Amino acid sequence: MEKNRYVGENADWTTAFVADPHFYRRPDGTPFGVFAINKGIETILPKLPQARYQVNGKQVDEWRILLYSKTKGDVIGDTDFYAAMRKLVTGGYLLDDNGENVLVQALTLTELDALMR
Repeated sequence: MEKNRYVGENADWTTAFVADPHFYRRPDGTPFGVFAINKGIETILPKLPQARYQVNGKQVDEWRILLYSKTKGDVIGDTDFYAAMRKLVTGGYLLDDNGENVLVQALTLTELDALMR
């Protein structure tokens, strides 16, 4: 069985980066999840991470996207997951949607920066 293989109708999901969540805590102890998108790399993101991932058996309501440039070797910034997803959808940056996940096209530095605005 191949791990991280998705079947989309309109694109090849097999070579895309599968963004796994990383979890952190706010000073008040509230957990939040973070997915990374890297410049120039197609990325698979879940559509509803709050329904898929939990911390200590509890739903995580806050999600962020970390924007990273491998060529710069640095974090560009971060943004709210749901706001970024709206921009990805309305901006036409999704290559495919299999119901549970979306395949995001490889984004330029300018496009990543626009996700934060």
